[in-house]
Amino acid sequence: MAALSGIAEARPLTDDGRLTFSGFGTLGLIHNNLDEADFTRDISQPKGAGEGWSARTDSLLGAQVGYRFTDRLDTVVQGISRYHDSGDFSPEVSWAFLRYRPDPGVQLRVGRLGWDVYQLSDSRYVGYAYPWVRPPVDHFGTLQLTYIDGADVTFKQPVGSDLLLLKLYTGRSDSDVFIGKGIEAHFDVDKVYGGHLDYETGPWRFRVGYTEVESDITFSGDVPEQLDAQFDQIRAFNPFFSLTADDVLGDAFGFDRVRLYSLGAVYDQGPLQLQAMWNRSKTSAEGAVDSGFVSAGYRIDRVTPYLVYSEVETTSDGEGGSEGDFKQRTYSVGARYDVTANMALKAQLDRVHIQRPGFLWRDIDSDWNGGWGSIFSLGLDFIF
Repeated sequence: MAALSGIAEARPLTDDGRLTFSGFGTLGLIHNNLDEADFTRDISQPKGAGEGWSARTDSLLGAQVGYRFTDRLDTVVQGISRYHDSGDFSPEVSWAFLRYRPDPGVQLRVGRLGWDVYQLSDSRYVGYAYPWVRPPVDHFGTLQLTYIDGADVTFKQPVGSDLLLLKLYTGRSDSDVFIGKGIEAHFDVDKVYGGHLDYETGPWRFRVGYTEVESDITFSGDVPEQLDAQFDQIRAFNPFFSLTADDVLGDAFGFDRVRLYSLGAVYDQGPLQLQAMWNRSKTSAEGAVDSGFVSAGYRIDRVTPYLVYSEVETTSDGEGGSEGDFKQRTYSVGARYDVTANMALKAQLDRVHIQRPGFLWRDIDSDWNGGWGSIFSLGLDFIF
């Protein structure tokens, strides 16, 4: 789903309508009842929402500018200011592509593209596009990339009254993620390639997808620095000793090659909205991250109450797993109130059962092994 597709018409800035502008944003507020760990929206955030109230985690502002050269050729640039790996709200360019449509059934794009690895992932920062305060963290929070620099091609083929859609993409990227206490990983992604197949029939849209990510990984933080200091001491006595923290942590996590398998289904007709998604990320260390969620919402006039169940678990072949292993599930209840045609107010309560703390929490107490936590969130989403 394109970020503003079907949500708001871009406003023309010139008389001929070639230059357009649109924007989106969220004012978010979170209350965390845990004092043992801080809550994050995704693994790109270096700090989380600690005990009490925080406006940092979900608040963001985005803008999109487009220019149409011809009926077949246009360009789009999108920027977002959100709390991310740099530890601040510095703006970043999330889209910057040239798009060509040789015919109604084919679309080619080249440039910076949103990482459309599974349903809704390309619009996960546009709060107005979905019913929840934020996309289920257990599922979307482990995504390690926000964009790729490369190209994609989309083919659309009617099948009777239904529609078949195939997208293929390739490119490169980079990102910084936080995968454990005192461990930050920098992904220098050499190669991303994959695709997905969508089938639309009536109110249903189904997707199956596969993506492969090949990266050079370097680690920083307290843990890598301590490991390298110990290895330096060994090298003082044995100059042939070449092991580094990057070697040890790289073998443990296996992020140099990640394969993602995804399934999804969305139902949207009348007042009823249903969504179900599942993803498995396999690493070169023969570990895996399994995540998924189911969601149901029902619109009653301007109000859409909803329920969500989500879960994420890391599995590892090694005894005891790795430093980043985690397991949790979340039960969510909330409601969306459409204040106007371009503004929605949301409230959501998450009851999180953390069985093994991991990637999605910050400042974890050393003696904390998990338990139940409550996250209450308010959000005001808008488009303009």
